[in-house]
Amino acid sequence: MNKKIEIYSLIAGIVFLISGIAKALSVNDFANLIAQYGFESLRFLAPLIVLAEILLGLLLVFQVGLKYTALLSASLVVLFTLIFVYGLIFNGIEDCGCFGKITVLNTSPVFTFIRNIVLIYLLLAVWRKSENNWQMSQWTVGVIVIVMVAVAFMSGYTYQNGGKMKKTSKFANKALETSVLKDFITTSKDSTYLVFAFTYSCPHCMNSIENLKQYEASGVVDKVIGLAIEDSVREQKFKAVFKPEFGITNYPAKTLLRIAETVPKAYYIRNDSIIAELLGELPCSYVFEKTIKKRE
Repeated sequence: MNKKIEIYSLIAGIVFLISGIAKALSVNDFANLIAQYGFESLRFLAPLIVLAEILLGLLLVFQVGLKYTALLSASLVVLFTLIFVYGLIFNGIEDCGCFGKITVLNTSPVFTFIRNIVLIYLLLAVWRKSENNWQMSQWTVGVIVIVMVAVAFMSGYTYQNGGKMKKTSKFANKALETSVLKDFITTSKDSTYLVFAFTYSCPHCMNSIENLKQYEASGVVDKVIGLAIEDSVREQKFKAVFKPEFGITNYPAKTLLRIAETVPKAYYIRNDSIIAELLGELPCSYVFEKTIKKRE
């Protein structure tokens, strides 16, 4: 195998590893993105996709079974590209989710297409020019097993713990007028608010709605504000089923992603300041109130 093919394999493998590890840092966010694409029933595939990317990346880096590994990897990139095209056209989603929370790598759709085309070219070149050598040293096997086990643990942890409330350093006690959120809502300084960003298809969003209704009714906040990704068909069904008692404003996916890279996401606002950010399924108002008081 010539040096050029070895370099191609190494580059493609590193891209797969970065992509998989970035997703593993927050598999729940990746699962929510799958739901935003309109495939909410396939959210459970998120950890499996991460593990598949890591395994293929390791095999490419160590140049194991390249004939099949490269072909399978190229097929996966083609599939992901087609899904991205679908999400872009029908749901207006410009985030391919390729690199999880490493937002600097999740750039414009044009760059995504260029990157994927280059990656497919490299992988097909490897497939054409390589041999199927499955021999691995004990050191290589050990590294692959250790990395796979570590990523599997990380993926399971971030998938199961994606719904915890946190008071983030980015938003805690930040003046509303200095945040992007000011472009979406109008508030009064003497009132409290819970702003809930969601989609009409996300199962975690729907699981949060009954809890969300409690916040204003129980007096924990003065007003609940809903911000949703526009979807006229699912919106009608959503309102028929849940009968929301709070106002909802719809936005294109690209616009709402400015304040919520993943959904559901909520902001607790008091005195025109963002006090807390809530990620994942919304807790009931009683639990929320107790948690906030403990942290203050």
